[in-house]
Amino acid sequence: MPSTPALIVLAAIVPPVAYALCLAVLDPRRPRPWAALLASFAWGAVVASFCAARANDLLASALGNATGEPRARMLAAVAGAPLIEEALKGAGLLLLLAARPALVRCARDGIFQGAWIGLGFEVAESLEYLMLATMQGGTAGLIRGAWVRGVLGGLKHAVFTGTVGAGIGWARELHATRARVLVSVGALLAAIAQHAAWNAVASDAITRALCGAALPDGPCRTAPNAMTLYVSVPAIVALFVGPGALALLAIARRHPGPAQSSSSGAGSRPRSP
Repeated sequence: MPSTPALIVLAAIVPPVAYALCLAVLDPRRPRPWAALLASFAWGAVVASFCAARANDLLASALGNATGEPRARMLAAVAGAPLIEEALKGAGLLLLLAARPALVRCARDGIFQGAWIGLGFEVAESLEYLMLATMQGGTAGLIRGAWVRGVLGGLKHAVFTGTVGAGIGWARELHATRARVLVSVGALLAAIAQHAAWNAVASDAITRALCGAALPDGPCRTAPNAMTLYVSVPAIVALFVGPGALALLAIARRHPGPAQSSSSGAGSRPRSP
């Protein structure tokens, strides 16, 4: 049997990787830009997650000195973390665009690349939460955490950063500089708003549902019931992640970009009649 740390790592990695492979199947680019997708995933898992953790800690510490620790944690999670994390994940898209412009030619390309960054970020974030879930609830806690975070909520960062990518890719289709800036900034703000809503409302609602305390300040149940795990929590996730995912699907269908070609950086070639 694998050790508990190995199980935690597997539980954190497998769902995002599975979602990433599903997205790769849906990606219409041929050949698929695997090197760029893996680089995007690594940016989210390593660079963006590490820098975001350090920046979030610094922000929480600064706010704690001014407002007190409980309020500082709340402000950092609701106001600071969405801005910091989406900016850092979006920076990976800008670097990719600067290095290989042909890989982000339209909104659909940006959505796929952004989603892979978000899924990489999900791996790093899930490791922390699953370790805590295992410490609190043992193997049962790990399984519940993998279900709630990895399976149900595993696409949230893909949707957030896919929104940023949609804006960057869409801007590539526009000619006016002002329109490009407005679309890109608007997409970033939309991602931050979705992220903030998740942190402020959805995350708290899921925590309270899993706790299932009989009284507002009462102790949590030993384990959440089946209705909570398979109905209430999925409904919360669908309410806060579903609209963004559907919007990205609609944008991808409306902005397919030029005829698909090799990711080597060459322009698209028209097909022979």
